[in-house]
Amino acid sequence: MSTISELDPTQKPPQALRAAHKFYQRVSQDALAKDDNFLDLAKVQRNAGDPRLSLVVQSKRSNLAKVFTSFENLPRNGECEAFDDIKVYEHRELSGLQFLPSLLPPCTQGILLSRLLHRDLSSPRHKTNVHFHHRIPYDRLSSIGSGDEKSLADAPALSFFHFSPDSSFSFPATDPENHKSLTLSLFLNRKLRWMTLGGQYDWTNKVYLKENQPDFPEDVASLVQGLFPRIRPEAAIVNLYSPGDTLSIHRDVSESCDVGLVSISLGCDGLFLIGLENSATGETKYSVVRLRSGDAVYMSGPSRFAWHSVPQILANTCPPWLSDWPASSSSEEQNHGSPKSDQYEAWRGWMANKRINVNVRQMND
Repeated sequence: MSTISELDPTQKPPQALRAAHKFYQRVSQDALAKDDNFLDLAKVQRNAGDPRLSLVVQSKRSNLAKVFTSFENLPRNGECEAFDDIKVYEHRELSGLQFLPSLLPPCTQGILLSRLLHRDLSSPRHKTNVHFHHRIPYDRLSSIGSGDEKSLADAPALSFFHFSPDSSFSFPATDPENHKSLTLSLFLNRKLRWMTLGGQYDWTNKVYLKENQPDFPEDVASLVQGLFPRIRPEAAIVNLYSPGDTLSIHRDVSESCDVGLVSISLGCDGLFLIGLENSATGETKYSVVRLRSGDAVYMSGPSRFAWHSVPQILANTCPPWLSDWPASSSSEEQNHGSPKSDQYEAWRGWMANKRINVNVRQMND
């Protein structure tokens, strides 16, 4: 098996995977059901397995109760407990590729989503794709009004969702001759594609920056490490998708250690394409997996360096416990144990056609 130092982050993916990515961008759900490379984790759960997968771990969900309750910091309720045992499946042909269907309970999903998009998105410590061409007015969110980046990051801040979609909130272009300013609605609905946590990445040179790295959010790190003890969360990219969006084929080889990668799904279902090329024979093996809200993927061993992409987001598949987010759900249970609030009512249903992927990695040994 190659080591991470031997792999080139600029290398192009195998032709077979590029062709597969294009195919799964257009494939219908009916055709998917007949595809030999397709895996639906929900069906795997219902059918008690799949010949392409090995069940490597099965444990009581109660074994992770402390991990979830510590992160949520809320009393448990029936919504959080009504799940089967946790099962970990490993792909027989893609060694080290593990799937954990429905790992996160609905309440944990909602709280994680809120902390990422209410708290972390509002902090100038965490960069986004919008930073490349626009100034994000964090001073409008901050309780102190104005100040340098550190002062604004340390002060309590409002969520972007605190403001009405038709508000005058504006994101001015840093180069007005080539880019237009953004409205708040355009920023949240279409232009925001990713946010980084912890270690910041130089996308041009494909390396992590060595200085002034912000801390990784402690509660998110504790949640991930509690579920995946082998990883020390140091960096993450939070991808935001709408139907029609894709993520091109790539592999994550800019880190300086071989520790596995963790991916957590929230919101709408997505197709996840992942494959490995045999360098000796040139043969490429791949699988395309339907991932649902609460599912997790762990890429370790040879699959740590697998090529992967997101060729399609499946519209109107967000589960009911997240579809109203950020507005309160109709019941207290679907509001994750919190009282109903109309604070974000103007944004009700924002999540109904969104998919969020939280992709966590360790940068150094």
